[in-house]
Amino acid sequence: MKNYFYLIFVFVLFLSCKEEEKKTDSFSLKEIVNKQNYQMELYQTDANEYSLVVLNRLTGKVFVGKNASGWYEATNADSIPVYKTPTYSIKVFKGPESSPQISLMDEKEGEIYMYIVGHTANFYNANAGIKALERG
Repeated sequence: MKNYFYLIFVFVLFLSCKEEEKKTDSFSLKEIVNKQNYQMELYQTDANEYSLVVLNRLTGKVFVGKNASGWYEATNADSIPVYKTPTYSIKVFKGPESSPQISLMDEKEGEIYMYIVGHTANFYNANAGIKALERG
């Protein structure tokens, strides 16, 4: 009888330790994908002022917000492709006395666009000069 209880105990222990299949719910998957679709960069201009740059990695649209208010789109004069997967990325550069510059990169086509916050109306294509040199 003692062996019988011991066998039942081992069997129940075995069943309880069986690894369960873990599934991720559809909301969690959607949240992960949405986080990949946007990139944010924060930079501080002085003790009381900061700006937030937000990129939609699918469309290449860049938005700048000063102190989280007064948002505007940093427009691009060139039409740039829209992708179904996150393709664009940004990097913000800030010199000691200059306005911040935003570098927008199309990682599929290798195009680089630059935007100087507060001084430029549109992004300009940084590759134009390189392409001219390669042709010449």
